Order: sequence, then C-alpha cells, then structure tokens
Amino acid sequence: MRSSPRMIRTLITAAIGALLILPVPSPGTDVQMRLSAGLGSLNLDEVNAALAGWRDGLQRTAAENPGWRYVGGKDARLRLGIDFEAEVVLSFSRWLKLGLSGGFVQTSLDEQATLVRIDKSGTLYEYARPSSVSAFPILVSGYLNLPLTGKLSTYLRAGAGWIQARYVSREAEKEATESRFSYPAYDNARAGRLTYLGGVGLGYSFDKSLGFFVEAAVRFAKVDGFSGENALEEKGTLYSYEEEVSPSGVWEPRMHVFAEAPAGPGVRGVREAVFDFGSYSIKIGVLLKF
Repeated sequence: MRSSPRMIRTLITAAIGALLILPVPSPGTDVQMRLSAGLGSLNLDEVNAALAGWRDGLQRTAAENPGWRYVGGKDARLRLGIDFEAEVVLSFSRWLKLGLSGGFVQTSLDEQATLVRIDKSGTLYEYARPSSVSAFPILVSGYLNLPLTGKLSTYLRAGAGWIQARYVSREAEKEATESRFSYPAYDNARAGRLTYLGGVGLGYSFDKSLGFFVEAAVRFAKVDGFSGENALEEKGTLYSYEEEVSPSGVWEPRMHVFAEAPAGPGVRGVREAVFDFGSYSIKIGVLLKF
C-alpha cells in the first residue's frame, strides 16, 4: 500500500483529534513541552549495499583498464542517525500522560566521507556518492509515570503514528585539480508508513517548571513504495537490484529511480527498495511545564 497525501492528512488529523477529544485540562492538569535529542542506530542494509557496490565497481573498473590505478577509497556506511523530537504532553494525573510529538531523524554521508580516487594514466580523478536518509515521525504517545521520590520518576512510553521518509543520493566526479564536482547521477525519492515506538525513561524535576529526562526507545517502521525522480527528471519508483558487470561476471548491488522496473539478462533480484527505520535510540531532553 503506497502512501498518499490524503492518507497522511487523515492520520495527522486523527493524531490531533486524539488530543482534542480528551477532557479540557483542569487547572491542576500539567501542560508540558518535551524537547530531546540523541543518537539512534539505523538498519539501512540496502542503502549500504548500493554504496558498497558503487565503490567496488570503481575499483574493479580501475583494475580492468591498463594504465589505471585505484589509489584508495573510504568504506563509508550509514549507521547512526541524529534524532530530534518536540512533544506537547498533557498530564491528567500523577500516573498518566498523553503526548503529541513531531520529530526529525537524519543520517548522511558527504563527498569527503565517500571519496574514491583513481589515477587514469597519470591524471588523478575523484569520485564520490553523497547520500542522505531522513524521516519525519509524527506520534501520539501514552505515558505511565512511576514516581520514585519527590523529584525523581521513571516512566514507560508507547506510541503510534506516521513516518515520512526521504532518500537522496548523487554520484559525483571531477579531476582532483578541479574545485567542484559534477553530478551525472541523482536519485530523490519519498515514502511514508505507519510507525510504532516503545520506550522507558528516567526524569528529574528541578522545580515546578523545569526538569530533564533520559529516554531509551525502540522504533518499528519499515518503509517501502518510494517514488521520486532521477537525474533525467524521470518520475518513477526507487528499485534495489543487482547488475552483472562484464567482463568480470560479478553481480553488484544497485539502487536507483526508474520509470519502469529494470529488466534484462544482466539484471536480477529486482524489488522495490525497503528502508528499515526500526532503531534503538538514547535521547536526553528538557521538560518545560506551563
């Protein structure tokens, strides 16, 4: 099932409505703002396989051409992502809270992080594949608060919502003496899916208006059905596949946007790309009470 603007609007409306249909907070009800940031591990195997296939392909090409020499390259992988979240929380009792949050998750590699150098008969060339994966989760979360002391408490969190993801990748090249890369290949694709989150945290209140917390959470979200465009401005779907490299006969992983699924005797394992945004994260934040 592909995401659609109508579906996204419906889910966002439902999330906001979940807060609006609750009883109007009484004077004793806390309205809080949670702001947090941290790092999360991301499982982006297909993206990393495509990066490795691109790098291995350059090394193999250099080995197969007389007078060319593979100078070196970096084994770059997308692993950790920056995770920000802002959340409005209503506290209806000492034990129960409900929140609506918006977040931003990103991991990226720039030109320097993916740089490959090849000497072509005395002229040094540089290649790179800057790549970025980002996501915008919107969640409704329930909290079970467990006071430990007057200022210290722990809590359990469970949430559900929508995650909108984006993938951007370019293939760059230039002579080493040039100042700027050219970008002959480009892929930009988006997709959205449902997401779920569970976590546990520890909070401390300095006074009635300010506190801080540490939260460990796990997110579940597999996103497929990416659609976008490529360097030829063709609209299409983001596919993962393997391509046979002649004359070596090696199969290298690829990931690109095509108007139609790639096919032919030198192509196998064609499927729509799947990004696993399931992650484990540790975040530190501040809690502001109004």
